[in-house]
Amino acid sequence: MSTRHDHEHEDPSVHSFILSGRDTVFGYHLAMFGMAEHRYQVVVEYDLPADIVDTYLKDQAERPASWHAVRNTADMVLPPIGEGTVTEYPARLDRVTQTGNGEDRIWEPISGGFTARIRRVLNFRRFGEEPFPPHLSYLLYGAGDEVHIAHRLVKRPHFEQILTLREVPDGVTPDDLANAFEVSIPSVPDDGHDGRPWTSRPLPERNYPALLHRGKAAPVPITLAPDDERWWNITTLNA
Repeated sequence: MSTRHDHEHEDPSVHSFILSGRDTVFGYHLAMFGMAEHRYQVVVEYDLPADIVDTYLKDQAERPASWHAVRNTADMVLPPIGEGTVTEYPARLDRVTQTGNGEDRIWEPISGGFTARIRRVLNFRRFGEEPFPPHLSYLLYGAGDEVHIAHRLVKRPHFEQILTLREVPDGVTPDDLANAFEVSIPSVPDDGHDGRPWTSRPLPERNYPALLHRGKAAPVPITLAPDDERWWNITTLNA
């Protein structure tokens, strides 16, 4: 996890974190390559008020085609979250309804104001000049029997995708989930597609052989079982 900040000018702004999880709630920051203040891939574990979690889960059950996000109500920048100097902020809960590849998106507040508390920062990375990886790569995170993957972003043209898996893969430990280690899928390339973004979901099969990367240790073979999609976007990300 990197928190280095290059001091490029960033205006305080609104940042939305898409939610995943039931027993443990995680937030994924919606990035934008074209705006310095949003040029970050961030995954946090939240400690949200019980009534907000209840509202989120009830609304999710009633509207499975929509997603939910924590959205700050006072403009802010992200580096203090990565540095650990900001661990809470005023927020609201939004329902997010999207069409197609994200061309139309409706944000509806479904709560009053509350304090969003961050229990842990699992991943915090500012985009740089990294080349595209040869194969699809995701961040793996979760807790207990819930596990999620988020496409690891590099540069335009890329896609945002968050999926919940059907089960915790054999060989994956609680420590792996707590550290948001990377997993790669050797059978699917991720090379920029000749400058064209993905226009359809890249993981249509029920299972994918993958490699879990624990730092400098040898990759561990695992199997990913994609299930519930929590987010997909190729539009605002690449603007």
